[in-house]
Amino acid sequence: MQGNDTTGFFIVVFMIFVFVAGIYFRTFLTKRAIFKVVRIFYEHNAVGINTAKTRHELGLEQPDFLHRMLRPRDYKQHALSLLIKKGIVFENDDERLYMDEKNLEQGLRSKPDNLRPQKRSS
Repeated sequence: MQGNDTTGFFIVVFMIFVFVAGIYFRTFLTKRAIFKVVRIFYEHNAVGINTAKTRHELGLEQPDFLHRMLRPRDYKQHALSLLIKKGIVFENDDERLYMDEKNLEQGLRSKPDNLRPQKRSS
């Protein structure tokens, strides 16, 4: 009877470990996708209302059913919705997206520094 109790305990501990690891992995992939989405906005120079781009132009459109079934999950859609909720990315009336650099947190700003548009000196 003692062996069954120990085996059950280890199974429960293993299940908890797998659950926590899954949550950590999803959080890691979401954070990585946030940096990718910010980089996409810098690459397409969609950093103001005057330079707003559509989801298609940014490459952030929702994948169709077949792509979702055949490819691994893309966390960029989730990251984009988080950035919209945090007030970093905005959507115009004509469904164009742009990023407001003023609301961008310093931690997100530090990685894509090399993608910011360079100011030309006259």
